[in-house]
Amino acid sequence: MDLILSDIHANLHALRVVLRYAKRRAIARYIFLGDLVGYGAQPNQVLDRIQELKPRFMVRGNHDRACAIENEDLSFSPPARTAALWTRERLTREHLRLLRELPTGLLSVDGDYEISHGSPIDEDAYLLTPREALRAFDTFSSDLCFFGHTHLPGAFELDQARGTLRWINLQAGEWFYLQPGCRYLINPGSVGQPRDRDPRLSFASYDVARRRVKLHRMPYDCNGAAKAIRAAGLHSHLADRLSHGI
Repeated sequence: MDLILSDIHANLHALRVVLRYAKRRAIARYIFLGDLVGYGAQPNQVLDRIQELKPRFMVRGNHDRACAIENEDLSFSPPARTAALWTRERLTREHLRLLRELPTGLLSVDGDYEISHGSPIDEDAYLLTPREALRAFDTFSSDLCFFGHTHLPGAFELDQARGTLRWINLQAGEWFYLQPGCRYLINPGSVGQPRDRDPRLSFASYDVARRRVKLHRMPYDCNGAAKAIRAAGLHSHLADRLSHGI
């Protein structure tokens, strides 16, 4: 079983819950779709936990880049820009190097599927509309690509025989089987900052042999994560949004 994690955003309280879930299961590969840091108040602790897993497949997110590279164009909102600069000043030298060396998508996972942070076309591009999805399908060769960046869980399904494209709202806790003759772009949602008005953290499992995906939604200590953000002196909006999933 592969665990697909995206947009942790330095939220240690949320990541701990995911790791407790994983500890009780046989996880073959940990897959990270970027934005490990940014927004949240515990970047070094989050990166320590991720490094302990020794993941082989990770791609860079736009916040990872902004937090690790000086003079990077920070075309963020003021709270996000402040958080990126705050994070850069506090990351250890080892963690700065880790983020700077992360590959950009597309990245193949042992030939089984591909991963990217934003759209497979551009790591900074949001993949939200059918038009954007159709363009994205032209840029990768496998039947499946996992992506993040939007913090919105779900799947684009392209039926190649019928020539139809649809968005699927994956049901948490239920297996979704990939259909023959179809290709997929699947977003596991955000571990650290959900934005679909559901404050529960979000990630996915992928069973390669059976070609099935399961979305997971779990509660975590939103208040603890928000308290850490406020204690760090970061913008209160970054704390307030956690309990509302926005």
